[in-house]
Amino acid sequence: MTAPIVEQVSSSPTAALRDVDLWMMTHEELVALFHRLPAPSFEEMNGEFAATLLEQGSGQAFIAACMALNVKGRWLCKAFEPLGSNEGHGYNSFMTPRGVKRSARMRTRIGPSKIPGDENDSFHLEYAEFNSFTRGGIGGAFVQTMFDELRKVGPGLYLGIGRVGFTKKQLSELHPFLLEGPVAPFKN
Repeated sequence: MTAPIVEQVSSSPTAALRDVDLWMMTHEELVALFHRLPAPSFEEMNGEFAATLLEQGSGQAFIAACMALNVKGRWLCKAFEPLGSNEGHGYNSFMTPRGVKRSARMRTRIGPSKIPGDENDSFHLEYAEFNSFTRGGIGGAFVQTMFDELRKVGPGLYLGIGRVGFTKKQLSELHPFLLEGPVAPFKN
């Protein structure tokens, strides 16, 4: 029996990892890999990045994550634009019956992880400033609770950990996702 993928690359956590490798990892392997990865440079996080939900650890967690991600339409990407040396903004894109919708805006920055036990830097996506119940009903209130962190797997390949929810238990659950790109320029 071969060692899990995350152990195969223990000396260099990003040695030749591809998107398909991440798709095949368990939830635990994805979280362990995330803890070992570096933050991307702020400058490289510019444009639209294709998004894919990864293993969530259980069927219930996967369904909950899919419902949260696809409430505005089928989730397509996250997009970022630097506005300074360590500040920027972005959005998520969704395919709807009326075409592509860009919403779920966020602020971006690089800083220490907010995941307990992880003090490494991450690229942070903070949604609270742009989303609320008054701006989007219950969906807006839900997005307001979202907080994502990104780490670099390799060129054009990023592992994200999302957190969302109204309770401490919900906010403690880690939801891995994959970003690839940039695949298109940032749209204002």
